[in-house]
Amino acid sequence: MSTSPFDRAVLAAFGDTPEATRERLNREFDRLEAHLQGRQADWTQVQPGRDWTPAQETEHVLLINSGIARGIGLLLSDREVRPGPQTPGELTPDGRRVAPPHTRPSEAGVAWAEWPDRWAQGRAALDTVTADLRATPGRTLWHPFFGELDALDWVRMVTAHLYQHRRALERSASA
Repeated sequence: MSTSPFDRAVLAAFGDTPEATRERLNREFDRLEAHLQGRQADWTQVQPGRDWTPAQETEHVLLINSGIARGIGLLLSDREVRPGPQTPGELTPDGRRVAPPHTRPSEAGVAWAEWPDRWAQGRAALDTVTADLRATPGRTLWHPFFGELDALDWVRMVTAHLYQHRRALERSASA
């Protein structure tokens, strides 16, 4: 069994109950969406201290959200959960996580005119799949940085992901 480089206990800060976790998820969606609405002027410019443009950051978040929604749906269902590869994530020399290849944005990122609709669709998918959110002990999927996560921890993780990208974009906007 592989080990993960991060302690999943940090995810508890994003909700101690399913209801609190869903509320925090919605708050982070609202906050990041509000921030993105003010980024049209620098949408395609690499940000200070970042490797990506806001368009690319947004596309990455959309890709993550889509994949996670499918995984959470599986964990909350009665469908078989098959073991998958347990490949630990990569870190940069300074300790930052490297996005897995299937979650990396395109060269251009998502177009300004397209992101609101894609955002709404992704948010609706997560909202639908988390409507009956609960812990799923014994039903887990591998995360490259946190190891095995159940449905509740996956929602905490996606909430943390939204939070982290919002904070990074806010810092870059004020740099």
